[in-house]
Amino acid sequence: MNIKAATEQRKLKVGNEVITIDGVKGDALLFRVTIDKVFKGYIQKRDGEYYRLDGSDIHNLIFARICHVMDH
Repeated sequence: MNIKAATEQRKLKVGNEVITIDGVKGDALLFRVTIDKVFKGYIQKRDGEYYRLDGSDIHNLIFARICHVMDH
């Protein structure tokens, strides 16, 4: 039986979209973002700031909202 360590998950609703933010196992500062169950990319916290990793397809307004929620 495989048992995975639990990671933190947050959900927020922006308009009609449901955004899910999952912690990545093994890296407490890396988060996986899905919007309406579609993977959009990763966000990483470095030196107290959040950054979208290269290749992420997270809209600027959604990113700003995620950063606000993550800090509260």
